[in-house]
Amino acid sequence: MQRALTQQLLGKKARRELLAFLDAQLPRLGAPPARNAWLDQAAKTRQQLLELFFRGHDPSLLAAPPRVEWRGVIETGKGYRIRKLRYEGYPGMWVPALLYEPDKLRGRVPAVLNPNGHHPGGKAMDYKQARCLNLAKRGVLALSTEFIGMGELRADADHNRIGLLDLCGVAGIGVFYLLIKRSLDVLLAHAHTDPERVAVTGLSGGGWQTALLSALDERVRAIAPVAGYTPVWQRTGCIEDIGDLEQVPADLGTIADFDTLTALFAPRPTLLTYNRFDDCCFQTRRARKSVYEPAKPYFALLNAADQLAFHDNVDPGTHNYEADNRSQFYQFLNRHFGLNTPAGDLPWKEELRSEAELSAGLPEDNATLLSLAQQALKQVRAARARRKPLAPAKARKRLRELLCLPAFTRAALQKSRPARPSGGVQIHQHLLCLDGTWTLPVTELIPAGARGAELILADGGRRSAARLVALALASGRRVLVADVFGTGENTCIWQHHMLISTAGQRSLGIQVGQVLALLAWAGRRCRQPALHLRATGQVMPVVALLATALEPARVKTLTTASLIDSLGRLIAWPVAYASAAPLFCFGLLREFDLPDLVELCAPVPIHDSNRGPLRANKPR
Repeated sequence: MQRALTQQLLGKKARRELLAFLDAQLPRLGAPPARNAWLDQAAKTRQQLLELFFRGHDPSLLAAPPRVEWRGVIETGKGYRIRKLRYEGYPGMWVPALLYEPDKLRGRVPAVLNPNGHHPGGKAMDYKQARCLNLAKRGVLALSTEFIGMGELRADADHNRIGLLDLCGVAGIGVFYLLIKRSLDVLLAHAHTDPERVAVTGLSGGGWQTALLSALDERVRAIAPVAGYTPVWQRTGCIEDIGDLEQVPADLGTIADFDTLTALFAPRPTLLTYNRFDDCCFQTRRARKSVYEPAKPYFALLNAADQLAFHDNVDPGTHNYEADNRSQFYQFLNRHFGLNTPAGDLPWKEELRSEAELSAGLPEDNATLLSLAQQALKQVRAARARRKPLAPAKARKRLRELLCLPAFTRAALQKSRPARPSGGVQIHQHLLCLDGTWTLPVTELIPAGARGAELILADGGRRSAARLVALALASGRRVLVADVFGTGENTCIWQHHMLISTAGQRSLGIQVGQVLALLAWAGRRCRQPALHLRATGQVMPVVALLATALEPARVKTLTTASLIDSLGRLIAWPVAYASAAPLFCFGLLREFDLPDLVELCAPVPIHDSNRGPLRANKPR
């Protein structure tokens, strides 16, 4: 039996189908429309993205000015000072920052916002200190902000915890965006900032922040991301480019990808810098084709073809914002802000300061992504306690919407191998094709005189289900074990679940849809109006519960192993996104928790091997 369950049926086809699915879902920037049509579309796109990013948030947050606390001054004696500050980026979440300020300030001067990237040293990183103090020596204000999870904000090292907020229907990306938007507010509030000469630049996650802010906030006048992004459609087959959850937020692709965000930079001066041998992500050869070339026609459309520049760094060519890339940025500012400063670095190595020296300090109870999610969970539970439950038909309709549930209309056997007898059991191996999109490996085991039929699902796929199969066969049941999406031969890396979400779909919905299609197909094949359904693992019990709640008539009994009692446990424990990615379905917990689903399963009996009966009705 174990040999049958471990037999490879699908091979590389699973990956090809996943990539084809993503390719069909993710938009690409095409040729520009007429000028006025594009300007209208650009304004609409900005508004739609802001609405997307602030789902579940207080809508007044975007316009509210940040609270700022100044925390001391370092007088360097080198022509500039460093002012320490912290600002409230999101309610309860303070962000430490440093303002590099020229000693002699007169009138309005250029200003540069310098968001951090994915380096634990944060604002103390030497390459960032070098850039900021160089800018100050050139008469430019330079604000250096901390990035969530880095430097003094290391309590949030796991960026994917925004999935905890997403689960509650509060867009985690909104926290990231508001933090960087409010840093721009702080910089623009400086008495000497020239609002017509404000630039943003950063490396890696700082480059991503640069792109996001600049696309949506036209107060940014010059844009210089370094190795910060490529379009999501380019990342599907390139694991190293996928990034963290905030870089591919839920439903982004339903409005715009990063190629479109780059087009939104036009007609403002833009320097796109990438590294030829980047050892992290976003190498030049991929970025040139997917970012620069698609954006060029949009700059030309707005008579700004000369405002878009591309730099291919080869010294050192790795993931960096070192001397060559800094030089390109200084020259970029000279050209577009009317400066006359050296092309290369001014002296800086002897002026570096330690993390401790540059610490601005945080409140002891500073909010984190986890604490924000815990707060959102309390609010969700309170709101749901006041709300009247939906009628079953309306509840199922809403559940389908939240899951973006696909309705598979055609299930056909693509291949079925001849039965092989083993120990009195006939073993069949099938490949079941759903709507020509997904292929599911199914192992069918038929004991002599079978009574009833059981569908088995396991997080580990067919190969991990031998014990469950033995139990079902011992009960005299015909058994079907399937590798649905995300399990067994259909497994994928957890980052691909993020891409499915950003494409506007839900992995959880795909899994539930496949289980419902399996139940319908198996019911016809076995001539059973309802099947016994058994699921084990962290994800599959929830999938089986959802499938039963949506179509209880197809399930005779539901047996789970280790089904959690509430989706809130994902937040309370908390559960790492990578270990159970499909469960972080945007907004699901806001409207449904697992006890609600148990009620929707009526009259199906439900039993969990570790919790006992969850629904004790007699089997039909």
